[in-house]
Amino acid sequence: MDTVIRLNIATDLLEILPNPVLVKNDSLEYIFVNRAFETLFGVSRKDVKGRLDAELFPDRQVAQCNGGDLTVLETGIINESAETVIDSAGAQRETITRKSRLETVDGSVYLVGIMHDITEVSAANEALKKSQAKLEEQAVALRKLATTDSMTGCKNRLALINESKDWLDNVFSPVSLLLIDLDNFKKINDTYGHDLGDLTLVDFANHVSQLLQPQDLFARIGGEEFVVMLNDSDAEDAFELAERLRKMIEGSEVKQNDICLNYTISTGVSVKESGQSTTIAAMLTEADKRLYKAKKNGRNTVVMAA
Repeated sequence: MDTVIRLNIATDLLEILPNPVLVKNDSLEYIFVNRAFETLFGVSRKDVKGRLDAELFPDRQVAQCNGGDLTVLETGIINESAETVIDSAGAQRETITRKSRLETVDGSVYLVGIMHDITEVSAANEALKKSQAKLEEQAVALRKLATTDSMTGCKNRLALINESKDWLDNVFSPVSLLLIDLDNFKKINDTYGHDLGDLTLVDFANHVSQLLQPQDLFARIGGEEFVVMLNDSDAEDAFELAERLRKMIEGSEVKQNDICLNYTISTGVSVKESGQSTTIAAMLTEADKRLYKAKKNGRNTVVMAA
């Protein structure tokens, strides 16, 4: 097969490729482009031949493109680069161009490039990223819904059990638990209605949140029962916090229309000392005994010992 026939076959193959193909000489002048290249950029090969990128595509990053082209010609290292180009319709197309050096038997050097239009792939990837981000947001929302008390915004019993486990498994660190009950809450509901009762629960949760650190656990485990857990906290720390909270609530009031309501809380405290091992159920049981004593002693008080 003679050279002319081989050249014709090669040219025909390039013409039927769906990818734009370009060939430049060592001066970076175009000497060949295929039909796909003409279609993409809305140019004819007769207008392209013998011209430079700067003459044909003033809006492209010509210096960057030419710099890569020269490197390929000088080193022979294949270069693959991404670029946004403007097609014949004025639309942006995302492309990846793979360029390599071709050296003929007579020593002539050429740059051969093939372009891959990845616009649809990029758009699909972007849509996938957005979809994944949305799914992650939904997953976070679902996790929050599953572990948060919807009325007060604090954690629920499930979250308390799960998040306190590591604390209680660590025998070297003391842990304090405050079991808090709103005094005479049923009477508040019966006298003023559930709307004011709900408002009172929210008011209490807001006051507690003001006193706690981000690492502390705060959960609603029943109608008017709440738990505060403090890691690396001894009995003295727990009592100090419980008293501060009791006094804060005692001096506050809940307002609804023309109603101003004062309420109080009772607290039972249990402590896991350093060196001890226990469970959340055991701590709740101990705290509940002390809460019962606080109620029996007239409410609005903190009890540390059963």
